Amino acid sequence: MKKFLTPFFLVSLLAMLGTGCSSSNTITAGLKVELTGITRAGDGTTRADWRVVNPNVVSYLLAQSTHRVYLDGTLVGTITDKDAMALPAHNHSARSTTLSSDGAAAERALATAALAGSAAYRVESSVTIRLYGDSTERTSLSSTGTVPVTSK
Repeated sequence: MKKFLTPFFLVSLLAMLGTGCSSSNTITAGLKVELTGITRAGDGTTRADWRVVNPNVVSYLLAQSTHRVYLDGTLVGTITDKDAMALPAHNHSARSTTLSSDGAAAERALATAALAGSAAYRVESSVTIRLYGDSTERTSLSSTGTVPVTSK
């Protein structure tokens, strides 16, 4: 019986070691960045309301993030957030940040979306998760949906 189980245990051990050496992006699996609103102010600035959803059983500390925002396929701007954000387990954390415009085409896309009241969005995010001490993991996330767009 021992001769039969020995190969099984060796294969199991190699599988576990292989999993330990695989990409560390499994740590951030399931994280999602969502846009919850975009507001254009009369002074020309644009605010983006966004949140990071954490469906996992562990909490994370988001050290910093950058998000490229597309509305109806047009790059409208970038959100850069260098402030730490706690991501509780099975929960989300929200922020409201200035959206840096990507130029004239972006302004036209934002104006069109504001007239329509909403737009289809895509967010391409680069996030840095603080694991412990100075140890971090940088990963890319992408999500899509529909976001309300308003003007003040």
